[in-house]
This record gives sequence, C-alpha cells and structure tokens, in this order.
Amino acid sequence: MKRLQTGYKGQRPWITYHVFKMGILKETDKLQFKNTMSEFYSETLDLPRTNPEQWRLRTDKLGRETWEYISIDQCESDSQSTFTQWLLQSPEFPTPEPSMTKNDLEFDASRACLNGANFFKLLQDKHSGIFPCQYKGPMFMTIGYVAVHYIAGIPIPEPQRVEIIRYIVNTAHPIDGGWGLHSVDKSTVFGTVLNYIILRLCGMTKEHPVLQRARATLLNLGGAIGAPHWGKVWLCVLNLYNWEGVNPAPPDMWLLPYSLPIHPGRWWVHTRGVYLPISYLSLVKYSCPLNPLLEEIRSEIYVNDFNVIDFSQHRNTVCGVDLYYPHSPILNVANDILIKYEKYLRPTWLYNKSKKRVYELICKEIENTDYLCIAPVNQAFCALVTLIEEGKASFQFQRFQERFQDALFHGPQGMTIMGTNGVQTWDCAFMIQYFFVAGLAERVEFYENIVAAYRFLIRSQFDSECAPGSFRDKRNGAWGFSTKTQGYTVSDCTAESIKAIIMVKNSPFYSKVHGEIKDQRLYDAIDVLMNLQNISSFEYGSFATYEKIKAPLFLECLNPAEVFGNIMVEYPYVECTDSSVLGLTYFHQYYNYRHDEITKRIKIAIDYIKNAQEPDGSWYGCWGICYTYAGMFAIEALNSVGEDYTNSLVVRKGCDFLVSKQMKDGGWGESMKSSELHTYVSSPKSLVVQTAWTIIALILAKYPNKKVIDKGVELLKHRQEISGEWKFESVEGVFNHSCAIEYPSYRFLFPIKALGLYTKMYADNHI
Repeated sequence: MKRLQTGYKGQRPWITYHVFKMGILKETDKLQFKNTMSEFYSETLDLPRTNPEQWRLRTDKLGRETWEYISIDQCESDSQSTFTQWLLQSPEFPTPEPSMTKNDLEFDASRACLNGANFFKLLQDKHSGIFPCQYKGPMFMTIGYVAVHYIAGIPIPEPQRVEIIRYIVNTAHPIDGGWGLHSVDKSTVFGTVLNYIILRLCGMTKEHPVLQRARATLLNLGGAIGAPHWGKVWLCVLNLYNWEGVNPAPPDMWLLPYSLPIHPGRWWVHTRGVYLPISYLSLVKYSCPLNPLLEEIRSEIYVNDFNVIDFSQHRNTVCGVDLYYPHSPILNVANDILIKYEKYLRPTWLYNKSKKRVYELICKEIENTDYLCIAPVNQAFCALVTLIEEGKASFQFQRFQERFQDALFHGPQGMTIMGTNGVQTWDCAFMIQYFFVAGLAERVEFYENIVAAYRFLIRSQFDSECAPGSFRDKRNGAWGFSTKTQGYTVSDCTAESIKAIIMVKNSPFYSKVHGEIKDQRLYDAIDVLMNLQNISSFEYGSFATYEKIKAPLFLECLNPAEVFGNIMVEYPYVECTDSSVLGLTYFHQYYNYRHDEITKRIKIAIDYIKNAQEPDGSWYGCWGICYTYAGMFAIEALNSVGEDYTNSLVVRKGCDFLVSKQMKDGGWGESMKSSELHTYVSSPKSLVVQTAWTIIALILAKYPNKKVIDKGVELLKHRQEISGEWKFESVEGVFNHSCAIEYPSYRFLFPIKALGLYTKMYADNHI
C-alpha cells in the first residue's frame, strides 16, 4: 500500500462557522431571519440561500420523510410543523415557557426532566408519530445523488441545488477549506475531492474562494490520485480517473458455491450491498461521456497532467491521512492475481454470466427495499447500474429518482444525504421506553405522543419475507433501524421495539390501544431476534447487527475499503448484545413463550458481555462514542439480570472506570478519537449526552457515592435552556470505527431518562 506523504498534520478543531445568506429573500426579510437564526459561514461568502419559510417536511404513515419547497402563496394555507419551525429556527416556533426553570431556586431534577420532555414532544411529527431529524455527519453520501443526476442529464431542483452547496460550504474545514470522511474530521483526499466535485457539478466555478482553498488542500495532500477505493470508483464513473487504477471487485465471486466462506453472500450486509453494484461497474468499466466541465475538473484535481498519469501504477496509492485500514499482504497478492485474470483469462461467457447474475441480485435488493436499498451509497450505485441496464426513461430508474428524496434532508446548514433514510424506529422505541422509565408516560399531556410512537412501531414491524435467492434471512416479525420500507432487520432495533411495545401493553393507562398488536406478533419478533444470536463457533452468545456471523473473522484481511475497519463480515457488538438482552429479559418477565430457551440465551449473552469487558473495566462501543456508550448499555443489561455494584465485580469495574473519567465540572465527555484509537480520549469539555449515559449506568448499578451522580445531574440542569431544550454539542455516534454521525434526538432522550431515573432513585433526596 502506497501512502502519499504530505506535510499536512492538521486536525479539525471543534469549531463551527455559522453564517446564513438570505439570497432570494427580500432585504426587509433578512433582518428578521438574522435576528432569529444562527449565522453560518456561507453568508460571509455571499452565497444564495432559500427561504426557510417555504420548506415543508412531508411524512407518511410508514415514516417516509421528504422535503418540499412550496411557493410563498401556499405558505399561509400550508403551515410548517413545529419540528420544521424548530429545525430551521423560525420565529414562529412555539418555544415553551415553563413555569419553573434553572433560574428558580426550587428547580430540581424532576422539573428539568419534565421541561425537557415538554420540549421534545414538539419535535414529534403528529401524522406519523416519528421524530424526524437530520441524521448527518458522513461527507461521502451526497456524491451519489449529485453524480447520478449529472450522468443521467437530470437537473437537480434549484432549491435543493442551492442548499446542497450551502451544506458543503458550511462543513468545510475552518482552517484549510477541505473536507474529511465526516463533518468533524481532518481534511482528507476522499472527503475533499468528492465534495469539490459536487460543488463543481452544482455550478460553482473553480475561481470561487471555497474551491480555491479546497483545491490547494487537495493538491497539498497529493491530489485525487490518493483517493481510497470508493473515491476512485466515483471518479471513474465520472470519467475523472481510469479503471486501470482501481483494484478489482470481481462479480464472478457471486457464482461461487455459497458453502465457501468467501462467498459475498456471507459478507456484512453493507459491504456486499456496496460491492454488488461496484462489481458490475468494474466489470463493464463504465465511465460517463467526457464533456468540457469534466475536462476542466480533470485539470484541477491532480498534481500532474491527467493525460500523463499511469493510473495502473496507483491502484494502491492512498493518501496517508485517509488510510485507516491498510491492505493486508494477502489482499495485495489477491488483487494482483485478479488483475491478470480479468485482463487475460476470464472467458466471454463467464463475463456475461457474471454480469447477468449481479444484475439479478441488484434487482432483488431493489425489490426487497422498494428502491431504497440498504443505504444511500449502494442506492446510488444500484441506480447507476439501473440507468445503464434499463435507461433513463424506464420505470425502474424513475422510481429511484423518487426514492432518492427519502434520505435527502434539509437543516440549518443546508441539505445533505443522510447516513440512512432516517432513525425513525430507533428513536420511537427509545422515546416510549424512556418516558415510562422517567415516570412521564402516564401523564395526560404525553398520552397522544406515546400512542403515536407506539402505532408507528406497530406499522413498522416487518410482515413479509425477502425475495428468494437474495441471501437474506427471515425477517417477518422484526424491526429495522429506520422504516418498514427499508426492510433490513436489525437486532437491537428489534429488541428495543419489543420492550417499548410491551411497556405500552402493560400499562392500564393505554388500555384503549392494547389490542392494536397481538401477542403472536411479539412471538414472531422473538423468533427473529433469537435467530440472530450467534450460538455456533463464532463469538458464542453475542449478537451482531443485521445477521448472524456467517463467515470467519479472518476475512477482514480482504477489506478493500481502506477508510473503514471491520466491514467484511458481521462482528459481535457489545451494544447489540446488550439491547438484545434488554428485549429478551423484559419479554421474559411477562410471557412464557420459549421460556426455558430464552433463559439459556440470556445467560450466554450475559457471559459474552462479561467476557468482552476490558481489563480496566471498560467496554469498547462501535455505534456510539465510545467507551461511555458501551459502558451504559453493558451495565443496563447486567442490571436486567440482577447484577449491580454490590454483587458484581464486573459492574464495579465498569462503574469505577466511568467514574475515573468524570471531569472537574461534574460531567463526562469522550472524543471521537476513542473510536479510532481504541483507547479512551476525553473531549475538550464535558457533554450533555455522555454525562447522561454515565448517570444512567451509575444509577442502574446502584453506585454508592451519590455525590458523583449529583454533580452530573447538576450539569444536565445547568446546560438546559430556559425552554427545556438541550443544545447540540458534539457528534454522538460512530460507525466502522472511523466515521462520526449525529443522533439529534439523543440530547433529549438520554437526559430525560437520566433525570427520571435519578428522581425515582432518590425520591426524597434529589437535587
């Protein structure tokens, strides 16, 4: 693996530029918005922007989220939702005015909890029951939306184009003007070249100061030649790179017997989802026609002249700043062999058979997800393959155009493609649970909110199986992360949904809606959940994400992505195992279905959690940041089987580790660097969400030193706004060890749970 050596050592500081440019708004309107909205960097550059008053978020009963830009004349008869008003910082948002706030001497944890809940309920969509949010962070998603439109010759609607530009500009590195893998990353070739290209395809000229700065950073990093594998693929399809310089993604592998451990059907679902269409594009060596704009971009993104570059010598050239997971020697040897095989040995009949087989499987992915695909990266690649196979005017490609809107989300910084089409199921399951835990769910003012979220979960449960031959497991009865339409089972989402629904069904306060889901549907969910547990030789007792572990973990040595770790096969995850235990233990309390078997499954899952603990008492988290997140879930799972600080060495070690990280102000804060470096790294300041995670863990563990907990509770109270809101402070989530992503509802959900638990635990002695 070649690392491009550069003099760049910068890290993105925790700085956000805030400047809005009103653009098409009248001068008399600008002052109003400037007085009510945050300011973003784009205003200093005199960039146009759309009118926030004209945006409407449309939802349906299955949780689909799409944005529409309406005319001024329509605004009066089509009012914005309170969520949209809050997100876009409209002066019309009905900001709560609680009777008691942190400015009052009598203000305590119970009141802070109630104020937070009253604010959060305003962010629920009444039509669907979901809590919409901009699930953002990755800076490599939007390229698919823009590139496919450009290749197909379909203009991006003007309001979207304007706001896509704004988002990218507002997330540029404040020092060097580049972009990283995610929005708070250092500048990388991957992030910088893709977002540079987006801006150029969206009409920004190369002389614009934004692109001048970005181009200087890109060339300082060695130019586009150092893009990792996915970046090279996008460059190829846009005719900005040569396929000879891309490592192979052989579609022939899909013709192998499934019994072989290396079969792609055994890979992690996201990896096989992305590399399925990439293998097609790599096979046919697709590049769109060259035009004057693309020729200009060619001349801008490389250190050397495009026409003199020998791309075949740069298959393994990746900028050192980008390279998170270097190639193994085994992968390099395999790539060298495959290059020769594809160039000299593959017969035409096998070429044609592989191409046909891959497209058949792409069609099954489309069928299983109604054109959403598992996530936006493979959706864009699948759409491009569909364009090649079926044509621009086909129903299939037109349907992709509609479905692209599901993950395109607007926000104060602008518009971007999210990590998925949302977090609808995940947030609704947590909201129901945490309002019950906090003692809020049976208050009259929250009845409709709970019912709406409960009904959404019921509608979101899968009730069909995937197309035969698509290498998908049984899903009927399970839940996914976002919507029923997306169609991918997730273990922890299924478990948390089971628990949330049982809470509502067990409450006499909600007797009117008990019958809306039958017990058999919960049994179906339990069947799927238990089928997801690893009970063979791979990581016994654990739960992964979407499926069981189906191939040996040593296949990670074939990881071609270069910027992500642990992507080749399913891996065991502490958090998924913890949530699955919580769902199983809660179900176990109230139902006799598969009782003895569930008892055994809980035990082996708990054993896995204990064995996963590090010697210092921590657990490494893969979906939240990082040791704090995993520690909370692990201790909650142990609490569900009766283990706490008084009777469990594992819990004591876990609590002591968390307490050792408490900051001087009483809070906790952990950096995204923990996920990358696999060691605890404190953030520059304490954070509300991570403070709440730790408080939850300590209370459930019955940690004996109340003063430690009190200090954290004081911080949650102090950071709360007068309205009951908690402001965004830092990214909360992560995936594949290297990419940060925001969970906007977390800053409400977890403080509400923490404060509610605290009030219950210390009813007569809380602050």
